Amino acid sequence: MPITPDAKRKIIGVTTLLVIFTILGSLFVLERPQNPNLTAYEVQAQKIFEDTKSQFERIRNVTLPPNIKLSVYTKQQAIERWGKGFSSLDTARILRQENIYKSLFLMAENDNLADAVAEWTAGWTAVSFDNEIYVIYENFWPWDIPDAAVTLIHELTHIWQSGLPAPTSYDTDRAHSALLEGDASYMGDYYKAQYNNSIISAVPDSRSRLPVSIDVFQLNPIYPSVPDTVTELNWFPYIRGKTFVSTLVNDSGWDRLNRCYTPPYTPSTTAQILHPDKYFAGKTAISVFVPTPADDSWTRIPSPYGYPYDTYGEYFIYAMLSRWLNDSQAQNAAAGWSGDSFTYYEKNHDFLFTWNITWDSIQAASEFNQAFIDMLNLAQANSQGVNAWFTNDRYLTLTWNPNTQSTLIICSTNQTVAASSFFTYQP
Repeated sequence: MPITPDAKRKIIGVTTLLVIFTILGSLFVLERPQNPNLTAYEVQAQKIFEDTKSQFERIRNVTLPPNIKLSVYTKQQAIERWGKGFSSLDTARILRQENIYKSLFLMAENDNLADAVAEWTAGWTAVSFDNEIYVIYENFWPWDIPDAAVTLIHELTHIWQSGLPAPTSYDTDRAHSALLEGDASYMGDYYKAQYNNSIISAVPDSRSRLPVSIDVFQLNPIYPSVPDTVTELNWFPYIRGKTFVSTLVNDSGWDRLNRCYTPPYTPSTTAQILHPDKYFAGKTAISVFVPTPADDSWTRIPSPYGYPYDTYGEYFIYAMLSRWLNDSQAQNAAAGWSGDSFTYYEKNHDFLFTWNITWDSIQAASEFNQAFIDMLNLAQANSQGVNAWFTNDRYLTLTWNPNTQSTLIICSTNQTVAASSFFTYQP
C-alpha cells in the first residue's frame, strides 16, 4: 500500500475503508433522495446504531465500551479532517514506492501512485476513530437495511478490537491489517447472513458457515485511476483476511479468533493469512541476508517502519507476478516464500534497491526464477543479456545460483551499480 504506516496507524485499525458497502448498496437499493432531511437522517442512523451495538455484543459475547458515539459527517468534513492528511503524505516516500512498483512492473509508466491513493480514499462510507463512528452523509443510507447495519457492525468490530504491536515491515503490516479488516468484514457478513435467515435475535452457532461473497475485484472499474495490482494489494486485508478469519472461526470458534489479538498469536506474515496451516504451525518469516553495495557513497533510506530494510512477503510477490502470469503460476511461484529483505538507496538523482528472497527449497527458488523471467518477457522488458534488462531508464538484474535457495533482484537507474559487486550481512 502506498499510504505510510504513520498516517495509516492513526486511522486504519480503528478506521476502516468501507467502499465495498457503497458498491453493494448502489447495486441493490432503490435510488436515494439527493438531500435527505438531516434530522430524520440522524434519528434513523442513531436507531440503527443502538440496535447493532446490542447485536454485536450478542454475537461476539463481549461488552463494548459504554461511551461509543455516532456522528454524521459530510464528504467535505471528512476530506477536511482526513483527506488533507493523506494528500500531504511524504511526497518523497510515495515517489519511492512508485519507483519500486514501476521497476517491478506492478504499475504502468503513466500511472500515478499519488492519484491512486487519493481516488482509493474518496469513497469512504464510515470511519471509526477512538470510540467514535462517523458515517458519511452522502454515502451512508440508514434506511438501507440490512446493509447500513452491516456497515456499523464492521465499525463496531474496529472499536472493540484491541491494539496490535507496531508492525516492523510491509508484510507484517499487511498481516495485521488482514486480521483487523478480515474480522470486521467477517462480522458484517455474519450479521447479514443471520439477518437474512431471520434468526439474528438468537445467539448463533459460532461455527456456522457463511455464503460465498460477491467478488469485489470485478467492480474495480469504479476506480479508474487505481492500477489493478494496487487495487488487489488494497483489497487484500478485506478479502483474504476474511477468508483467514472464517477459517479460524470454523476451526475453533470465536475464542480462537479473539486470541489473535494477543501476542504471540497475532499473524505476522501474509503467508500465514494465505495458508492458515502455516499460522497454526507457527511458521514465521526467516531472517534473510541483506545485500549492500560495495560503493558506500549510496545513502540507505530507512523503511516506512523505521528499519534499515523491509520485507514484502508472499502476497506482494503473488500480486506482482499475477499481473502478467496466469493465477496458478503466480500462486505456485510465490508459495515457496520463506522470507525476504528489501533495501532502498539513493545517490544524487539515482536510486537503487536490492531484494533478496529466500525460498523453502532449491526447487521453489528455481520456480520463482523462471516465473520472474516469464513475467519480464511478457512485460516486454528489454533484455541486456542473461537475466539482465534495461527498461524505462532502469537497469534490473536477477541472480540465482542453482545450488542455493535465494534469489537476488537488483534495480537501479545507475548501470554501474546494478552490475557491481555487493556484500551481505545478517540482520
